[in-house]
Amino acid sequence: GLDYFDKYLVHWPNPKQGKYVEAWQALVDAQKYGLIKSIGVSNFMPDHLDDIIEATGVTPVTNQIEIHPYFNNSELIEENDKRGILSEAWSPLGREINDVLMNDTIKEIAEKYHRSTAQVIINWVNQKHVFPVVKASQYNHQRDNFNYLDFELSDQDIAKIDALDKGENGRVEGQNPYEYEEFV
Repeated sequence: GLDYFDKYLVHWPNPKQGKYVEAWQALVDAQKYGLIKSIGVSNFMPDHLDDIIEATGVTPVTNQIEIHPYFNNSELIEENDKRGILSEAWSPLGREINDVLMNDTIKEIAEKYHRSTAQVIINWVNQKHVFPVVKASQYNHQRDNFNYLDFELSDQDIAKIDALDKGENGRVEGQNPYEYEEFV
């Protein structure tokens, strides 16, 4: 019973398939027909972005990318900013395979602000001008995740969290967009 989708994303460029430009064109067409209000991408690297923008003349509204304390993805955030694309952070709290919520540095910062480690991480993402996409199944976690805007991390604390970055080794399950493919 929906007349349109608010937002629709191409989830992965799937570079081995070589069809991400075609997939983007389909979203551009659907938007022109009024079926989608906003269109974006997920996990697109700068050359992927340039390919789709050059081919269609349409820039994604968002690029949902991996960002968490062990992989801060600063260069891609800058590239998105240059193109006027809002970066969204998927899994900013990490995943079960890493211990980001139990990290001693983040716990120390959380104690300083009388906040949870999740609230500190979400605030860190937000202060980078990145929109955090956080999921939580428990009500108390959902409520806590909303309470991150009424405090501000110091530049020193942001730098401490930034220093936790592990580069490519910090990616979740090695999901490098130049190689990783996912079909949902």
